[in-house]
Amino acid sequence: MTVLILEDEAITAEELQHYVRDIDPTIEIVASLETIEDAVRFLSTHPSPDLIFSDIQLADGLSFDVFDQAPVRCPVIFCTAFDEYAMQAFSANGIDYVLKPFDRKAIASSLSKFKSLQTYFQRDTPAPQSNLNEPLQRLIDQLRPTRRSSFLVNYKGKYYPIPVSEIAFFYTENEIVWLHKSSGEKYAIDHTLDELETMLDPARFYRANRQFIVRYDAIQEFEPYFNRKLAVRLNLPTPEPVIISKAKAGDFMRWLEEH
Repeated sequence: MTVLILEDEAITAEELQHYVRDIDPTIEIVASLETIEDAVRFLSTHPSPDLIFSDIQLADGLSFDVFDQAPVRCPVIFCTAFDEYAMQAFSANGIDYVLKPFDRKAIASSLSKFKSLQTYFQRDTPAPQSNLNEPLQRLIDQLRPTRRSSFLVNYKGKYYPIPVSEIAFFYTENEIVWLHKSSGEKYAIDHTLDELETMLDPARFYRANRQFIVRYDAIQEFEPYFNRKLAVRLNLPTPEPVIISKAKAGDFMRWLEEH
């Protein structure tokens, strides 16, 4: 079994290699790389490893760029200090999501999960449908993001948690998504509005249109708009008017009435 490690912190990379070899001495670690550039080059010129352990924030960006640029066919176990990338990890061959600081037990559990799934998929005789679905469903349940209570934002090189209760709306412009606090401050975040919809409580947040997700508590009023649309006014300024389409107007009003 071959393993590739993507980790830009030398001490963490050495610790991970030690745990992996200690758990299974037969595992061959083919490389430990620090950058997206090195990872893409390696994966493009070498046989695919059986498994990748990858940090999410590498020296030159997010490791998801590796999987966009290089042919990656093997499962990936993501190891990170942040819990906000689970959905993206699941979309990038992720089979587990280990939060730092990790220990031997966490790495052993992830390797065990990989080998368990490997056993299921390598069976010569198909397993009964119920037996096959059970471990996969457990995996999906573990990786499915729960409703978020906060988001991490980067400001002047430091990360800060912003409680969901302080967020008035999310707005996207020029492919950048901005988190707007009720106090008026705004921060760029690394999520699309589609991803945010899966992370936010639908009872508290509403996807108004392609540009906005608004929080119920931030809505001040709404009124009829051109062509049977609705214009929504929040209790703080927005970069542009929040318009609900004719098709969504009824759903929006029902959502408001349920509160």
